[in-house]
Amino acid sequence: MQYKTLLVYLDPSERAQARLDFSLTLAGRFDAHLIGLYSPFAPEAREYFTVSGCAPYYNEYCNARRARQEAAEESFRHALRRAGMEGEWIAFDDYAEQPIIRRSRHADLLVAGQVAPDDDAHSLRERFLEGVVMTSGRPVLVLPYAGALRPVGESIVIAWDGSREAARAVHDAMALLPGAKRVTMLHVGTPESSNAAASRAGIAEIDLMLARHAVNVDFAQNVSDSDETAGDALLSWVATSGCDLVVAGAYGHPQWRERLLGGVTRALLESASVPVLLSH
Repeated sequence: MQYKTLLVYLDPSERAQARLDFSLTLAGRFDAHLIGLYSPFAPEAREYFTVSGCAPYYNEYCNARRARQEAAEESFRHALRRAGMEGEWIAFDDYAEQPIIRRSRHADLLVAGQVAPDDDAHSLRERFLEGVVMTSGRPVLVLPYAGALRPVGESIVIAWDGSREAARAVHDAMALLPGAKRVTMLHVGTPESSNAAASRAGIAEIDLMLARHAVNVDFAQNVSDSDETAGDALLSWVATSGCDLVVAGAYGHPQWRERLLGGVTRALLESASVPVLLSH
């Protein structure tokens, strides 16, 4: 399997250019068709008319937003020409979570960005990112909100807990795994989890499956003290491992439980310092 159709989510944020540059490099690696999906995280028009005196500023706001969209499109097309690559631009005038999710189902991989803590549209971006991961049916490569973005695939960590979501993530990452110099299988679980023994036992089988794809796997055991700290334990291990990509299943627990406890998925979405490939 290779990624032949990549979608990169773009918006007016400062991080969008870095996300585009990263996606161009990845698309070039696979000779893939790159689609830029643009949508601003903006309030609905009616919100500008709920406060007296705000209506006159709405046209000015629309003009500025249109100018930012045109600048983003020109930057995207210029980057494609510079790289000598094929691509496509799709833009939505307003926040368009569901149309973007539907469009992502026609791609091999969606590249999106982690939500910055100080983002003015934090709640909208967070909802969008979770919605894409949970409902697109495609793997989502989530890039960190800070730091330099370097190419991925030299050293990959697979967060393995034996779940359906983890197995799906491994197969969705098969375009990257055989070319990695190092692949580490990290068991993420808790002493009290009901499937802990089964997930550890299943590591031998997943190791053999990957070996048939010419993927050589190292194994590192890591069991956190409790379900609440599993995400922090994983982040701590990743921070010191030197890896450039984490492959993980998303929301193995019910989503409400992940929200309540923190959870591995939420920790990766909010705080991972390297790109994370998530599948659900």
